[in-house]
Amino acid sequence: MKMKLTGLMAAMLVMAGCSSAPYKTQYTLATEGANIVEIAHQKPYGIVVGDVKSFGMGNNVDMTYSRDANTVEVYTKSAWVEPPVQQIQVAIANGLMASNAYRDVVVSPTSLTGAYKVDTTIQKMQQYFDNGHSYVELSLMVRLLNNSQQKLVFSKKYSIKEPVESLNAEGGVAAYNRVLARLLPEIIRDITTQS
Repeated sequence: MKMKLTGLMAAMLVMAGCSSAPYKTQYTLATEGANIVEIAHQKPYGIVVGDVKSFGMGNNVDMTYSRDANTVEVYTKSAWVEPPVQQIQVAIANGLMASNAYRDVVVSPTSLTGAYKVDTTIQKMQQYFDNGHSYVELSLMVRLLNNSQQKLVFSKKYSIKEPVESLNAEGGVAAYNRVLARLLPEIIRDITTQS
């Protein structure tokens, strides 16, 4: 009896060990090809890139898509390496550093302050499928705050819809990367000219 229980438990452990979660391909948002203009005269102050917020999508590593207006589905074999809110924050910070416009570029969370703060919200980040076609939509609301005067300098929505070449997560990621590479130079230009 004891041998049967031991054998049964061993068989259960082997089966549990063999049934692991399915492998997920992980993707990143990249900004290769984003033409950031370098500023000739660096400003004598710093800027803080605040935590990026989101209206639902982008707070976790789930990659989502939609086939109709009222349903959002999750890819089961694909995920973001890090939540898009973090990846977009890093992209904005890297763009500001590449512009050489500020003495310091600091990323939140931090106890340091800068003369200005960039506040960004992902308003929409979704891949859509419709009648054999697919596109992604990325909408970012970017606000520039003057920390010393406690006032809003500017607020602007940046939004692009981009066709997806292959009807899968990989095609969606490629389209998101094209969108981000197009939006980032405009965002950086607006921030650096308004501060």
